[in-house]
Amino acid sequence: MRRYILLTTAAILWGSILSALAQGHTEEFTVATLNIDGLPTHVIGIPVNIDGPGEKYTPEIADYLLQKDYDLVGLQENFNYYDLLFTKLATSYHHDQCLGKISLESFAFPFPYDGISLIWHHGIQGEHTQSVCWDESYGIFSHAADALTDKGFRRYDLTLKGGSEIVVYNGHWDASYDKDEESGRDGPDREARIAQWRQIRDSIMARLDKRPVIVLGDMNSYYPRDDIKSQFVDYIESTGKARVFDAWVELERNGEYPAKVDGPVTHDENGWGHHGEVYDKILFINPTDGGQLTALSYSLDKTGYMRSDDPDKPFGDHFPVAVKFRIVPTGDSGSGIESITVSPYQNREGWYDLQGRRFAKKPTTPGIYLHHGQKILIR
Repeated sequence: MRRYILLTTAAILWGSILSALAQGHTEEFTVATLNIDGLPTHVIGIPVNIDGPGEKYTPEIADYLLQKDYDLVGLQENFNYYDLLFTKLATSYHHDQCLGKISLESFAFPFPYDGISLIWHHGIQGEHTQSVCWDESYGIFSHAADALTDKGFRRYDLTLKGGSEIVVYNGHWDASYDKDEESGRDGPDREARIAQWRQIRDSIMARLDKRPVIVLGDMNSYYPRDDIKSQFVDYIESTGKARVFDAWVELERNGEYPAKVDGPVTHDENGWGHHGEVYDKILFINPTDGGQLTALSYSLDKTGYMRSDDPDKPFGDHFPVAVKFRIVPTGDSGSGIESITVSPYQNREGWYDLQGRRFAKKPTTPGIYLHHGQKILIR
């Protein structure tokens, strides 16, 4: 009985210490990415995107986002119905400028609109600081017609409600048709996509400072199909200036990236995604001498993103991906506590993060950890 009381008391103390350490000067916030399928449903009376949300369901997408209350959301394909979306969202969110709507009346080739925008909560300070078109794209009237619009990425400099500063890149990469993938004719799509990964990588690194970076969007990429790991993740880490993480890989796959494979990599038996991986991603980059982000949760909402009059049908052809983050700002260890001693755990083997998760060996991910009763910052 006495042993039980001691262990219970120690567990309570442990939880209290983890909670105290986690608070410090950190703050938590939520980020989502969503392709809202905002292409016009008709052009001069001709059906173009008849299954898209259009005028009827775009206001419902706004209601959905208001209900979810994400701190910031990266939007893609926000073309023809952004006025309906932003009118409702204005009660809670700021947004940057959309460039224009796709129509034959305003035809210019390619359409000079990227369809990219960001919304962020009132109380967050932000500005859109850069818009970049892809240097390489493929397909005008075939291969997903990516070259018909000015796809690319936008950069945002944001200050969160608690004062932490982050940088966000929101982009839309080239797509592939399944039929091209299955027939082996998607080579040009893959080449364009990986060139886009290199382009955004180089842009990020050219302006990298002490602020952590979030990269999100409709990336139209699978790790087994596109060499993201070596061309983006490994390349950045090889510079020694930053570490790169994919929230889905960290939280759903215990940090293990899917292996690159040869041959077609299309939708799996679930009809959307490849063995749990989806096109829409949220990655984050922690400068080695700057602020540090930790992904706390990951979600893909395939049940709630549904039409009110047809609950089996989603609003568009993508589902929202959301991640909850904790940030330790630049120059902040995250807590005023320098060391701790917790008996009987002070000699317990293993490393622990501030959420109480145990590691069998010393972690390589930058952050604050507990080891033999000491708080240790790994950079």
